[in-house]
This record gives sequence, C-alpha cells and structure tokens, in this order.
Amino acid sequence: MKANQRIDQIIETSIPAIQNGQETLESILDMYPQFAHTLGPRLEAILWLKNTRKVLDPRPGFIASSRRSIEQKFIEIQPHSFWQRLFRYRTPQRWVFNFSAPIILVFLLILILNSLRLSAQLSIPGDPLYTTKLILEDIQLGLTFNQVDKTNLNIELSRERTTEFVQLVLEGYYEILPAAAISMETEIIASLHAIRDIPMRDQATAQSMTEELKETLSNEIFMLNMLKSTSPPPAHAGIDLALQDAQSGLMALH
Repeated sequence: MKANQRIDQIIETSIPAIQNGQETLESILDMYPQFAHTLGPRLEAILWLKNTRKVLDPRPGFIASSRRSIEQKFIEIQPHSFWQRLFRYRTPQRWVFNFSAPIILVFLLILILNSLRLSAQLSIPGDPLYTTKLILEDIQLGLTFNQVDKTNLNIELSRERTTEFVQLVLEGYYEILPAAAISMETEIIASLHAIRDIPMRDQATAQSMTEELKETLSNEIFMLNMLKSTSPPPAHAGIDLALQDAQSGLMALH
C-alpha cells in the first residue's frame, strides 16, 4: 500500500518535470530503480495520453467557426419553394420518385375507396357499413336527373331491400325484420312516386315501368310466402309486415 502511494507521489512530481524538459523518463527511472518495473509503464502511459490529447485538441475557435459554417451551408442548400423542394435532387431515381409517389398514393386511395364501396354494397341492416350503403344510394339517386333512369333505380333499390330482408331471415336476425320491412315500404312508395313523375310524353315508358314494378312486387310476394312457410314462428311477424307492404304496393298499381 505504501509502495503504491510512493509511486503516485513520484508520478505527480515527475510528469511536470518531464513535460518541461527538466527530466527524462530514463532519468526518473534511474532515480527510483526500486520502482522501475511499475513506474516505467505508468509514466509511459500517462505521457502518451497527454501527448495524444495535445494533438487532438482543436485550435481555439475551431468548434464555433465550424458550427457557423455548417449552419450557413444548411441554410444555403435548403429549398424554400414547393418546386425547389420537389426538384432539389435531380438524380433519375429522385425524378421517378417525385412523379410516381403521388400517382401511387392516388391509386391506393382509389383501391381503398372502391373496396369500401363494394363492402358497403354487400352489407345488410345491422352491419357497420350499411349506413354508408344507404348514403351512396342517396347520392346515386341525387345525381340521376333523367326521370326514367331514376325510376329504374328506384325499382332496383326496391329489389335490393327485399334481398336484404330475405338474407336477414335466412341468417336468423328476426329482431331487425320490422325495420327492414319499413325500408321495403319506403322504396316501394318511392318507386310508385317515380313512375307517377314520368313526363306525359313518356307514358309508354311509364306503362312499361308499371308492369316491371308489378312483376317485381308479385315475385316478392311469392318469395315472402315461401319464406314464411319455411321459417320459424319468431320470423313470421316481420315477414307479415313485408308481405303487407308488397301487397299494398301491388294494389296501388292496379
């Protein structure tokens, strides 16, 4: 323990003397031969570290000036306008990316929206996307200005409500049937009004539409009767409501 303390004292006094040129490593070791085997490696390591630090130390003001230089270069290369940002790298790969990335994003957006539209079209009352389906149908009706085309669309939507009703029965969602029957009634009434609103000059077309709706309602009545005969009692109340709606629509046409 005392030997280590003595070596530490020798190192503290020897390092400044060696750095000032008053002594050399060899002269120090000659002065303390009893500690030469331990003192020599430690003195060499300390002197090497101090000399290396001097070499690596930056000149005065180097860090501040380097920072200012980097900040200036960063400001100079920064694009300021949209087109400068878009064309700041003029490599072929950058050009391809600049033009293809928006196209790919738009294409992906169209795919997502189309997938949502298809999923909504396949939904039935009670599904999360069913409200979206109804909104899309309303938009389609609102964008259809020709009365004959609008009547065709109303009749098609009437068939769609019947298809949804049948699917609800087959899947056992009997508690939703009354609401689905009301939706059927709404579309039947809309179809009747659409036929009534066909202009006088297209009365032949109106008659054709009337016959088409009669056939549609007759088929729905037949299908609902068959469905009632094969369904359990809990479904009968809802099916009776749908039958009443279809029969009332058919009577209105007569």
